[in-house]
Amino acid sequence: MNSSILSVGAYVPPQIMTNQELPASLDTSDEWIRTRTGIEQRHVAGPEETTASVSIKASERALKAMALDPRELDWIMLCTDTPEMWSPATACFVQDALGAQYASAIDLTGGCAGFLQTLQIADKMAQAGETVLVIGTEVLTKSLDWTDRSTAVLFGDGSGAVVVGPSNEGIRIVHAKSQSDGSQADILGKPYGGTRNPITPELVADGHLHTIHMEGQKVFKRAVQDMGSMALQVMQDAQINAQDIDWVIPHQANQRIIDAVAHHAGIVKERVFSHVAKYANTGSASIVIALADMIRNGLVKPGQNLLTVAFGSGFSWGSQLWKVNQVPPAIFE
Repeated sequence: MNSSILSVGAYVPPQIMTNQELPASLDTSDEWIRTRTGIEQRHVAGPEETTASVSIKASERALKAMALDPRELDWIMLCTDTPEMWSPATACFVQDALGAQYASAIDLTGGCAGFLQTLQIADKMAQAGETVLVIGTEVLTKSLDWTDRSTAVLFGDGSGAVVVGPSNEGIRIVHAKSQSDGSQADILGKPYGGTRNPITPELVADGHLHTIHMEGQKVFKRAVQDMGSMALQVMQDAQINAQDIDWVIPHQANQRIIDAVAHHAGIVKERVFSHVAKYANTGSASIVIALADMIRNGLVKPGQNLLTVAFGSGFSWGSQLWKVNQVPPAIFE
């Protein structure tokens, strides 16, 4: 039996922060951000919103879209770099809130490529007959250094969820491939707050908090190279070419990366979906939020080939080819 995406749900916080509203502590401007990233605004979690709460809302939408009883779920797999807490897994809070009493719940982390990596695992489980809720969530604005314009202007918050099950309906996962290069682990991530660099009063006094650090130029170069090459490899493995791709759904990192990856993979710009201007980089949530937005706007149609591609900390990257046998129900409010 094949594995397919059977429904989609997405949620972004209602609060919007435009470029003009960014903190005065940032040495930047709307023009600078738009020119270099294509980002105009981002959705920002409110004080009471957490990774679990936004994940629950996206998950409820995915279940409601196909009228699935949460007790039918076998697994809940949640990918995030911004967990609710160290332990237990954020997925456990989601499992309890949904009433998915028979589901096993675990967290995974894979940076911005994490959703595709998690979906690649869930694909095999669904082929074996299990029903899996796969969630990508980030509340990144609570992990930013709001004096660092190289990171603070890039990210937004949100969550997306898909139900994956054994079926030939919905969006079939045709081929998936991912890879990592741990030798580059120090270039992008949150280096403080774990067992290597526990938070201490001294680290706090020095300004070393659990915030995102990034060497932008190195990340840009590797992201374009690795996403483009992986997309080409997936097309080659599936024995199709760029002309057979109806839509590329890239990780919404920034517009320059999106354009460069499309060029590298030989995909015309008109077939590359981007809404990074409205939502910024939502990390592991970005591809599934993009998918929900595309379905909401009638862009996904039966018979289409969809090529997804993502890159994130680790370094980790992945690409998947999806075939739309039937447009799955989706709720994105």
